[in-house]
Amino acid sequence: MKHAQASHVEISLAASDASLLLSVRDDGIGGADPARGSGLTGLADRVEALGGSIHVRSTAGTGTHITVDLPLEYALAQGAV
Repeated sequence: MKHAQASHVEISLAASDASLLLSVRDDGIGGADPARGSGLTGLADRVEALGGSIHVRSTAGTGTHITVDLPLEYALAQGAV
């Protein structure tokens, strides 16, 4: 919210047998770009280290929508140790 200048954020979370899908969408200024050294780069590194994927859609003026898909198998294996 700080950088996005958003007034509304929508968060959803869904699980299937194999993965956890997280969606975060805001109505802010958009224009988020992981290539500019933002916090999105660090987030992507963490997601990918868990075997997941992250997608960022952030056209200037239209807000930002981030989706993260994480495998549940890894999370369950780590929790069992």
